[in-house]
Amino acid sequence: MAGWYFNEVFATFLGLVYIYGRHQYFHGYSEAAKNRISGFRLSLGILAALTVLGSLGIANSFLDEYLDLNIAKKLRWHL
Repeated sequence: MAGWYFNEVFATFLGLVYIYGRHQYFHGYSEAAKNRISGFRLSLGILAALTVLGSLGIANSFLDEYLDLNIAKKLRWHL
């Protein structure tokens, strides 16, 4: 969802970092159960970021479609 409604490149990068976090989780779990925490936290943080970005993108699309309010244009105008 974050790729469709926010930014494809950034969502892809976060997806790759998520896969790396799952890789860390797997290897930490296979060595000792307490070593899996860093990979788990990384994966959880990336999933939270993707959820927030997807929600922001959906909200922006809703505002643009139904209320004719484009947040991206307004931000570019002020910058």
